[in-house]
Amino acid sequence: MLLRESRVFKSWNVIYPVLIYFVVTNLSMSLFTMLAVFLGADPQEQYMMLHTVVAAVTIPFIAWHYQKDKAQPTVFWEHMELEWNKKTMAVRVSNGVLMFFAGAFVGIALNNILILSALEEVSQGYQEVNQQFFAGGLLYELLGACLLTPFLEELLYRSVVYARLCDMMILDNEEKTEKGKRREWQSRILAMALSALLFGALHMNLVQFVYAGILGFLLAWLLEKTAHFYGAFLAHMGANLMSVLRVETGLFSWMEPEKTIFYGATAAFAAMGLVCIAVIQFLWKRQPESGRV
Repeated sequence: MLLRESRVFKSWNVIYPVLIYFVVTNLSMSLFTMLAVFLGADPQEQYMMLHTVVAAVTIPFIAWHYQKDKAQPTVFWEHMELEWNKKTMAVRVSNGVLMFFAGAFVGIALNNILILSALEEVSQGYQEVNQQFFAGGLLYELLGACLLTPFLEELLYRSVVYARLCDMMILDNEEKTEKGKRREWQSRILAMALSALLFGALHMNLVQFVYAGILGFLLAWLLEKTAHFYGAFLAHMGANLMSVLRVETGLFSWMEPEKTIFYGATAAFAAMGLVCIAVIQFLWKRQPESGRV
């Protein structure tokens, strides 16, 4: 009975920060939308400005849970602190640069694959979101979509949700046996998958479910490799920045005229993303052993 109650509590511990996120964002958006209408602005045209302000308002609510988990600290963040302390400043900086480009390259490749799949054409929800997303001007797209939103979402989905999933799922392995290490890593992979599915599903349209689900798995993996949320944040920022530059500047228009070029560019960007990921893994393996899984 106690074990069952413990599992229920741990499951709720994962879910309720997401509920807080949705309550705060929806309530803030409603209030700021009413204020915009009162001031004579069109909420549709000012969507990205409103979205940016809402993200800024919501960050402290999620940051409080993140700081609380690190202050206790939970089993997950105890492990992360050990991993973090093994990294030199050069490795931390290298990881940050590599993860930014990994997110950027993988993001471009995923967008290309979704274009080829024609999912964007059949997902009305995605088309509506995309229209709002790129209707507010470059400044708010950069500040909101490329900075504040990735920061907020990495605090929530990786630093709180994924971390708490790991705490819920990883069995005690104090002796650090080989079998225990394998079991722990399998639990972490499952936690990555579950957090990625949640991240994708809560975008509430088919295109972003696929895109955010795949990207979310990578971002959780990057959190493990850096032992800090900054790596996932930079990768997320890189992916979103490429999407904004693609639409607002025509930076990647050279891919579009010929299918052969488009296919080749997609493969090249995917390969560059995989190279960045491989180098990140290499740097991680070179760090000193300390019960690493």
